Amino acid sequence: MTNNSEINRYYSRPLDVHRWSDHPEAKKIVHTIWSEYYSDSYPESGQGNKASSSRRKQFKVLLLDLYVAWLEDPQLSIGVGMSKSAYKAKSRYNALYISYLIVEMVRHGHHQGLIDLKKGSEDSKTTTRIRATAKLQEYFKHANLDLLDFTRHSGQETIILKIKDEGDDKAHPIAYMDSDFADIPQMRQEMNQYNALLHMTFIDIPTLKEPLICKESSADEPVSITHDKKFVRRIFYRGNWKLGGRFHGGWWQNIGEDWRKQIYINNESTIEQDYSGLHVNLLYGLQGLQPLKDPYSLDLDYGLSAVEQRTVVKGLVLISINASSAKSAFNAFRLDQPRGSKAKHFTNDFLDRLLTAFKKKHPRIESSLCSDKGVELMNIDGRITAKVINHFTAKNIPVLTIHDSYITQNKYTGELKEVMNKATLEELNGYKINIDQDGIGLDQIQAFRNLDRTNANDFSYDLIPSYEHTEEYKKRMNRHKQWLKEVHKA
Repeated sequence: MTNNSEINRYYSRPLDVHRWSDHPEAKKIVHTIWSEYYSDSYPESGQGNKASSSRRKQFKVLLLDLYVAWLEDPQLSIGVGMSKSAYKAKSRYNALYISYLIVEMVRHGHHQGLIDLKKGSEDSKTTTRIRATAKLQEYFKHANLDLLDFTRHSGQETIILKIKDEGDDKAHPIAYMDSDFADIPQMRQEMNQYNALLHMTFIDIPTLKEPLICKESSADEPVSITHDKKFVRRIFYRGNWKLGGRFHGGWWQNIGEDWRKQIYINNESTIEQDYSGLHVNLLYGLQGLQPLKDPYSLDLDYGLSAVEQRTVVKGLVLISINASSAKSAFNAFRLDQPRGSKAKHFTNDFLDRLLTAFKKKHPRIESSLCSDKGVELMNIDGRITAKVINHFTAKNIPVLTIHDSYITQNKYTGELKEVMNKATLEELNGYKINIDQDGIGLDQIQAFRNLDRTNANDFSYDLIPSYEHTEEYKKRMNRHKQWLKEVHKA
């Protein structure tokens, strides 16, 4: 076993209890490790039942997830809850019925020299971290699998209901019945279709040698943009089907705008479009008022440039819509600012003057600020996003969502704008919200030229975003094409 101190507790991800693969090489390595290290200690007494999982199946999940973590980065560790309360075999969020038995298998693997382990602490609320040892890594190398050879179990739940208990830092999933909310079966079917499309889609950034984006701060974990990081779920908040319902997941939600501009879908450049001031404009639309084109611009002389002032006001207002008080909004605003920035040190008094000026410009929505209105609005933008996604999924066209913005291949940019407008018209009874777009799409250029305008040549195809392709990106793309052929043959 390697030295436990080599495991970086803060460079980890949770155990994926839905890890799976039916690839022949995956079956082979599972059989090999099981036979050599586990079978004598864990004789199979049966194959399990509806509410349990066989010992070998649970071992397979553990081994394959260690393999995937090693493929992502040999230094990456996996967080594993070591208490019985961490596993609810009958939960809808545990399709493979993983139980506390997997903890025993972790310990056994550690004793066998297969798994590095750094113990967690209940006092510090940290889970145990595990990682494949050099011994186990040798088996992985000989198996010759890559991330495309792994999948998620088909029964993994995509509709999540969460709640935060008093004293908890994070919300956790809670049980529900499909009969609790009439839309659940339809939403799940739509999510399964969307995830199936994403699974078959090549989504990458061509300028990257390695499919990894490092954050500006060394304290922030890098973002893996691999095939394994495309699974999306709808999450509802506070145990209420009328709160939240946004789409979460997909590595594109965890990177900045500059990186998102470089995303390619099936080796085609993309354009991102977003609703301008979505939540502010939703508040207007819900009152039967036409939303404003730019709600965040204020004519103030507070020592900030117009651009700086708009950025600060936008951030403050969006946080205020989600906050329950002005004080909590101001604290959250400062916490959200980059280290060393001027806005990081704005006083409550200064932020209150900005917020007061915004309220004077928008008296019709003043009561919705600092009143915890955000989760209700997220339910509406979740429905809008569902309309956008479902439209394109039905046409087998992948679209990526970042809550109130959407990314498509540049040849669908005009169609996306039409669908976004249609979705808000339906949700707001005929009112539109302005859409911001950085760049121009192929279909938009063609449509303009078809009008035979005298300045049509100003819209050149050279305006289509384009980025250089690294050799490593080309290899990833070719491997994905090969994998698609293998899938279609199977």
